[in-house]
Amino acid sequence: MTDSESNPTSSSPDGEPSLASAMFAWMKEQQAEKLREQRRERFWRNLRFGLMGIAIMAGPLYLWMMDKQYNRHRVGKDYVALVRVNGIIGADKPANAERIGNALEAAFKDQNAKGVIIDINSPGGSPVQSSIIRDRIQMLRESHPNTKVWAVGEDMLTSGAYFIAMGSPNVCVNRSTLTGSIGVIRDGWGLDKFIQRFGIERRVFTAGQSKSRLDTFKPLTPEDEKKAEELLGAVHEHFKAVVREGRGERLKIPEERLFSGDFWTGDQAVEFGLVDKLCDLNTLMADEFAATDARDYTPPPSLVASLAGAIGAQVSEQVDSGAPLQLLPQ
Repeated sequence: MTDSESNPTSSSPDGEPSLASAMFAWMKEQQAEKLREQRRERFWRNLRFGLMGIAIMAGPLYLWMMDKQYNRHRVGKDYVALVRVNGIIGADKPANAERIGNALEAAFKDQNAKGVIIDINSPGGSPVQSSIIRDRIQMLRESHPNTKVWAVGEDMLTSGAYFIAMGSPNVCVNRSTLTGSIGVIRDGWGLDKFIQRFGIERRVFTAGQSKSRLDTFKPLTPEDEKKAEELLGAVHEHFKAVVREGRGERLKIPEERLFSGDFWTGDQAVEFGLVDKLCDLNTLMADEFAATDARDYTPPPSLVASLAGAIGAQVSEQVDSGAPLQLLPQ
């Protein structure tokens, strides 16, 4: 009997593994694969249970957060109806005309509230969205002439935010609130020299000679500058008319300075007549409404947005040459 016949796991005479050796290796690989499969199944099972746990916890957490921030039910009889305008104003932002307008509608309809307070903390944004919100306030005031209305500014009451505040007959701010910036801005990039340097050719086909006006990859022409000035000037005139209507004879600052796009502290805003007095939300409720509580009619943010905000998530946005006109501080 040869060595290979006496040892089934040994190699054959020509050096190749024997059948028994190959079977042993195959069984070992199968066992290892089975172990890997079990680990994969355990991983995905644990992941599913983890996600289910997060989902189960997220619902009550969201409700708790909303109850803390948007307490609509447990208010006393002496309360005001509150609407908040927070952050950049834009059609795709939480501070948009539809969302804020619906909140204002509900707030003005609350016959048990002692009045309406519009709490604003925003640097501004879209002139159109700002105008729509301001016009909605005006319309609701006309349909509810006996409803007392105040706007209060927090960190910022500038540009589009100040535009909105002009819908209220009365405005107050903190002494350090940035206020004003009655101007319009449109920014972008001029990258025509950049693509020339790297030999990049931009191909744009239009029907209409002005369709690609202000293209960021084309040199700025005198006609482009004139058009931009016309657009900004028209929107600025609208803004100025709204401020004149909203503040009237209370303004105590020359118009060339008032409408320069500059902004001031709350103390200066009171001095110049941009606002009526210094306050915060609580003192305003107590002094002007004799109220101790507020029913917040601002729609709460979505669950995803709330959780993202809770963990400090931030989203940065890239503004290209097609950026819309903005009512923002310069």
